[in-house]
Amino acid sequence: MDLAGRGSRAVIERERRGQVALVRLAVPPLNLLGSGMVAALAEAFREQARERPSVVVLFCAGAGADVREMAGFDAASARAFITALHRACALIRELDAPVIAAIDGPCLGAHLEVAAACDLRVATTRSRLGMPEVRIGIPSVIDAYWLTLVCGLGNASALVFEGEPISAAEALRIGLVNRVAPNGTLEGAALGWAETIARASPVALAQQKRVLRDWTDAAYREAARASIERFVETVEAGEFRESMSAMLEKRAPRLDR
Repeated sequence: MDLAGRGSRAVIERERRGQVALVRLAVPPLNLLGSGMVAALAEAFREQARERPSVVVLFCAGAGADVREMAGFDAASARAFITALHRACALIRELDAPVIAAIDGPCLGAHLEVAAACDLRVATTRSRLGMPEVRIGIPSVIDAYWLTLVCGLGNASALVFEGEPISAAEALRIGLVNRVAPNGTLEGAALGWAETIARASPVALAQQKRVLRDWTDAAYREAARASIERFVETVEAGEFRESMSAMLEKRAPRLDR
């Protein structure tokens, strides 16, 4: 098993099982997507591009971006962080192999953006999925774009405006996930699905992934670019700091109305 991270602390685990690669976020219990985790995720998918598996399973449950880091953002650091997160998601899209997001537990905010950037999604019955960004004073941006295609504009709008997580059963109903596995069976379900897909020709799988990019990615790149600017504008306005502080302090935000 390969480990990736900063210093001696591994934040990503990677392994290979035949033609299937497994990539795991490895800072439980929350797997917060701070700058270090984002950089390690990007490197993990650069490595997959070099190793060329037929299918990748990405275990990507987690509670979103690291709010303690984000609370200190200015415009420059906000732009650097959200651009790096988008680049990590784009590397998933650019990999010439299908990527299955495997979700066991919470998959919120930035984690759901990562999962949405994958080609397929399997969750467990205990999973909860949502986009709570508006509750902490920022919009859902970059790879939240995929929600509009995966589950439709109306369902995506409910996720980003309400900010409430939904159950795995509801996620399956609206098409946000493709499959739901019983609790305790996620790895077997995801790996079995990946191995079934990997029986196809690697060339055909790579070309199919490229065709999907042909259909979608011109609009994706422009939408991500524009939404990065929306994110930076929100940080420059400054109000987000009160919402983030309120969340960290477990109190209601004091906002001007």
